[in-house]
Amino acid sequence: RPALSAEKQAAKLFPAAGLSACADINAMADSIKAYLEGENIKFSLNLVDLSHFSKFQQSVLRAQHAIPRGSVSTYGLIAAHVGAAGGARAVGNVMAANPFPLIIPCHRTVLSNLHIGGFQSGADMKRTLLKREGVMFDKAGKVICKRLHYGSA
Repeated sequence: RPALSAEKQAAKLFPAAGLSACADINAMADSIKAYLEGENIKFSLNLVDLSHFSKFQQSVLRAQHAIPRGSVSTYGLIAAHVGAAGGARAVGNVMAANPFPLIIPCHRTVLSNLHIGGFQSGADMKRTLLKREGVMFDKAGKVICKRLHYGSA
């Protein structure tokens, strides 16, 4: 609801709640804001709880987190990297359930044919995030890159 601020929405849903924060959450919010303004931010995994994920899911999320700004990988390359060759679909399922889409930048994973693939917030948002990081696309909508992260040299 664009006309209703997050604070007002929260107050409406949870009238007994009060506004508060801690230094870690404020720092994370500042980092997210800086990222969205174009700064090269590498988010720490210290504030996210991955304990409710399976070991496979955690390995995928950590591998995804390691892909640097301006780089991309494919679902298949990530699967191979975490020891699950042929598990591209399983990697995609983990990405689809990623509860931390900027902290663990699942937008940096594309299909093996270099088309953009899916994203929780839609393909247009994924393309926008990638473009903000310097990733370019050809006329057919494929990612232009010299090397895929986790690919062979």
